[in-house]
Amino acid sequence: MGRILFFLLLALAIYIGWRWMRIQRSGTGSGGRRSPPSASDGPELMVRCDSCGLNLPQSEALPAPGANPQRWYCCEEHRRDAAADH
Repeated sequence: MGRILFFLLLALAIYIGWRWMRIQRSGTGSGGRRSPPSASDGPELMVRCDSCGLNLPQSEALPAPGANPQRWYCCEEHRRDAAADH
């Protein structure tokens, strides 16, 4: 009877340790519950590179200095090429 109780307690300790490690790895720390998504997780405005036509998020695009309407470029090389053409 004592051995059965020992192995049941050992299995319970292993299960609790396994669950604790899963929670620690996921980084939630709240038993698997995650917070609702914030407003910054929403869609982002996409712009087209004026040189090659690549679509990319506006936060990653490079604006053309002094252009009206605004022109966007995907890399510094395309922005320099466009400035040299004008």
